[in-house]
Amino acid sequence: MSYLVFTVLLLALLAAGYKWQLWRLPRKGLLCLMYHHIGPMPPKNDIQYTFTILPEKFERHLDMLQKKGFTSVGLAELRAAKKTGERLPKKPFLLTFDDGTDDSFTTLFPILQKRRLKALIFLVTDFIGKEPGYLTWDQVRQMQQSGLVDFGSHTASHARLRDLSDEKILQELTRSKQEIESQLHTPCDSFCYPFGSGSKHPRVRALVFQAGYEFDFGTRRGINPWPWKGKKTILRTFPRSEENMLDFYIQITRGKSKF
Repeated sequence: MSYLVFTVLLLALLAAGYKWQLWRLPRKGLLCLMYHHIGPMPPKNDIQYTFTILPEKFERHLDMLQKKGFTSVGLAELRAAKKTGERLPKKPFLLTFDDGTDDSFTTLFPILQKRRLKALIFLVTDFIGKEPGYLTWDQVRQMQQSGLVDFGSHTASHARLRDLSDEKILQELTRSKQEIESQLHTPCDSFCYPFGSGSKHPRVRALVFQAGYEFDFGTRRGINPWPWKGKKTILRTFPRSEENMLDFYIQITRGKSKF
C-alpha cells in the first residue's frame, strides 16, 4: 500500500470516527437537550464559551427540530407518562437549561413565548436574587405563570455532590427543593446534578430520591427509551457553541455526534 493511499484511508477513518454516530441508526425516545446560556458569546478563553449558544443559532436548532417533526413537551407530560402511562408524542423533545442565569429571562423566554415552546430550568437557589447574572424570583415567577417554563433544583450552592457526606448532600437537596416550593407554591420534583457529579453513583442517586425528587437529569449523552424506568439518570444531548448544524442533526437523531 502506497503512503498516499494509506494517508487517505487514515484520514477517512478519522473523519468517520469524528462523525461516527452518523452511521448508527436513528434512535427513538425522549430527546432531552442540555443548554446553559443563550446570548452573546464570551471570549474563547472564558470557561462559559462552549456552554453559550448565540440566539440566532439556537433558533436554527429550533427550526431543525420543527422541520424534523419533533414536538415540545414539559414536565406535565413527563409526569403523566410516568404516573398514568399516558403516551408522549411520537418525537418528543424537552429543552433544559442549567444554572438559572438571567439570560434565561432576557433572551430565552421571549423565544419560548414567540414559538410557544416549553422548557425546564434548573436553579441554583443560593444564587437566585442574590448573585449578579442570575435570575430573580420575580423573573422566575413570571416565566412560571406563562405556563411554558418549569423549574427544578440544581442544588442550593452548585456543589459537587459526589465529594460530600450524605448529610451535606441531603442539605443541598432539601434546602433547594424547599426554597423553590416556597417561592413558586408548586411541587419541585426534578433535579439536575451540578457537573454531573454523583449521577452515576448509587449512593448519591438514592439520596436524590430520598429527598423527594422523581426525575433526575445527568450529563450522560443519549436519547431516552420511553417509558423511563429510572435505572439511569435522564440522558441529555449537549449542543456546544463550536459545533455546526450537522453535529446538531446527529445529536438529535443519535444522541451524540462524537466519541
